[in-house]
Amino acid sequence: MHSATDTVAQERDLNSLSLITVIVVLATVTMTFGAMIAVFVVRSEYNRFWGHIHVPAVLWGTTTLLFASSVTFETARRRLARNDQAGFFRLATWTTGLGVLFLLGQIAAWIQILRSGVVLAYNPHSWFIFLFTGLHGLHILLGLAGLAYLLIRTREPAGGPKYQMKTKAVAKGVGAFWHYLDFLWLLLFGLLLFWRP
Repeated sequence: MHSATDTVAQERDLNSLSLITVIVVLATVTMTFGAMIAVFVVRSEYNRFWGHIHVPAVLWGTTTLLFASSVTFETARRRLARNDQAGFFRLATWTTGLGVLFLLGQIAAWIQILRSGVVLAYNPHSWFIFLFTGLHGLHILLGLAGLAYLLIRTREPAGGPKYQMKTKAVAKGVGAFWHYLDFLWLLLFGLLLFWRP
């Protein structure tokens, strides 16, 4: 039988592992997108690489969806911290749905750009919309995989304390990753909208 001290130590270890994993993942994501942003800024200084492109209005809607998904997930995570597993499952389902809608909206933006007659070969600036939204979308898929894992774990009433501790630790990690993707998209979208060489 585990003592209260063992339980606290296990919870601390799980949270530490979750934190280290998130730090490593976010450092990798930051370096990847940092390199892309650097190329974006450098290429913008050369007029032959930079033509005006209309940013599709649907991206405003997808940005709102992603922000809303962060709010629903943070609310869900707090419910889980209070052992309200059913509340977490319900809100995490909303988060997942909003994430899927975000991705569908990004695809709709791609279609709008391609139908607008923009010739990518003559306007490399337009490639950054595809690059930013595409790579960010791949990371959203990773976040959705984490959400799916949590939904599977919380669909039925949880088992013992160790099961619940692991679920909470994973939820913290997935939450940090999801919120970071929200922040990252705001940065990328802001660059697409407002950056002028």
